[in-house]
Amino acid sequence: MTIFVKIKAFAKHKPIVDSMPIVIDDKISTSCDLVMYIVRKMVQDFNNKDTVKPLFPYLTDDNIADGAKVGKVSFGERKSETMQDENKAVENALLCFHDGIFRLFINDEEADYDKQIQLKEGDEISFIRLTMLAGRLL
Repeated sequence: MTIFVKIKAFAKHKPIVDSMPIVIDDKISTSCDLVMYIVRKMVQDFNNKDTVKPLFPYLTDDNIADGAKVGKVSFGERKSETMQDENKAVENALLCFHDGIFRLFINDEEADYDKQIQLKEGDEISFIRLTMLAGRLL
């Protein structure tokens, strides 16, 4: 099944990532399962990205169209050859979800931490990053 993921920031009008399709192969029954699946997929995609730079970089029409869908047209090069740890990324994402650093919405309905969910083809998933304000008293 294909779902569409958006990433938004609390104070921004435009999404950071707009309608990125993700194919779900596994059984997802809770909001935490969904977060874990998406984080693992993103880390795998990042780690599988080629670190070899072409002699003459160029963008094809397909590269531009794909980049425009997610809001960033680039050559796709990685800045570092360091592989990311899936387990640490999942642990961090679940901690942030539990602590309220981001909120998860499925078709405009909030999915609380470890809530039972029922995904359908074409569902829109929104992650909203909340901005924490920090300051000090004089």
